[in-house]
Amino acid sequence: MEERDVVGRLRGIFAEVFGDEVGESLTPQSTADDVEGWDSVAHVMLVTSIEKCFGIQFSSREIGTLKSVGDFVSAVRAAQGITSRTPRAGA
Repeated sequence: MEERDVVGRLRGIFAEVFGDEVGESLTPQSTADDVEGWDSVAHVMLVTSIEKCFGIQFSSREIGTLKSVGDFVSAVRAAQGITSRTPRAGA
């Protein structure tokens, strides 16, 4: 799956969890600090929705590293066996 396709699907998931306006404004650098309501409960909702959407499962350790949209893109692509060029937060 192409990176832009992953981002598009993630925008849809973020829109479902946080509202349409959030999904439209996401960038790979967007973090919980940028998205109102992205707290620990919403993070769990995001993770489970993303796992279901892409048919993947993140490890507990991996979930703790998912801090930005770019992190989610990289993790989804890695779970699908695809190397991502999206910069991870703090990299």
